[in-house]
Amino acid sequence: MSIWVIAVIVVIAIAILALVAVSAQRAKKRRELEQMRLRERAGGHRQEAEVHGSKAEDHEQKAREAAEAAERERELAEHHGDKAEQIERKL
Repeated sequence: MSIWVIAVIVVIAIAILALVAVSAQRAKKRRELEQMRLRERAGGHRQEAEVHGSKAEDHEQKAREAAEAAERERELAEHHGDKAEQIERKL
């Protein structure tokens, strides 16, 4: 083999290695950008989840208060029903 053939093979090998290195760098950069994008989306979803959790707690509190008020109203209705029966018995 002549020195020229060896030189061409070496140059081609170096060019292939350079292309592989450039491709690897681009792939790494794409992965980093995708990870950053996903982190930003996850952060937004976390904030939304916190807001919804807070709203759920508010609704739960209101529901408890409404249940307590309904129980008081039921007791009051029962009391008035008893009173009405007492009055009817006296008649």
